[in-house]
Amino acid sequence: MAEEDLDVGGESGEKGSKKKLIIIIVALLLVLGSGGGAAFFLLGGEDEAEVNAEESADVGDVGAAATGPAIYLELDPAFVIDFIVANKQRYLQLNLTVKSRDQTQIDEIKIHMPLIRNSLVLLFASQSFEELQTLEGKMALKAASVESINNILTQETGSGGVEDVLFTNFVMQ
Repeated sequence: MAEEDLDVGGESGEKGSKKKLIIIIVALLLVLGSGGGAAFFLLGGEDEAEVNAEESADVGDVGAAATGPAIYLELDPAFVIDFIVANKQRYLQLNLTVKSRDQTQIDEIKIHMPLIRNSLVLLFASQSFEELQTLEGKMALKAASVESINNILTQETGSGGVEDVLFTNFVMQ
């Protein structure tokens, strides 16, 4: 009778170990399959990206610079503009950061900073205080700021290069 108990225990142990083995194999296949699928999707587009990178490199340095990492330059100190609205003095305090993908243009902005700041102060002072309170007015001011900086860079260096202007602080009082 003791031998029969051992045989029954042996059979159930083999069935349990087979089930565990099957579960482990299935789990392993799922992990490997999902990892292989992820690698296929992530690495599969690399050839197309390399082709696009080679094509943009053939276009010239301007195209290559436009696809590089973003470079930011904060224009310090903050711009402070005063307005007269309904016989009351109002203020605009504005911190700007310039975004470009070309380090040489960032260096040119630093060189021509007095000219750029002058142009921006005149641009900000020519705005309507009421219009700047709206989102559309702020977006129009951003676009005009980019255009103003790029115009100065084009006049001074022969090419623009500012992609965007970011308002990092915009206080109206």
